[in-house]
Amino acid sequence: MIIAIVVSIISAQGVIAQDELAENDGWEFMDYEYELQEYTEIEIVELPMMVQDAAAKDFENLRIYRAYISKDNTYKIVLKGKDNYTKVVFASANGEWIKPDDKS
Repeated sequence: MIIAIVVSIISAQGVIAQDELAENDGWEFMDYEYELQEYTEIEIVELPMMVQDAAAKDFENLRIYRAYISKDNTYKIVLKGKDNYTKVVFASANGEWIKPDDKS
């Protein structure tokens, strides 16, 4: 029972941390299906190389700060730049950016 309590506390802290990132620097998440999925944090090196390359190419002034994966293998990537500017993007496993109007 103690283990269940500890796990629930740790899980709650992860959700709170993600909410704080969403509010950072006035950037707000767009309300669409990818945002509503559950994401699990992963190490940045676990991101597919195609996703890392796309981020380096398309967001050259930002660096990957955190990475998450969902059950359907879409990635949520938190990018950070100068002055703690934060941007959140979503990508498929092959490095294509997922936009709010995408239904795939």
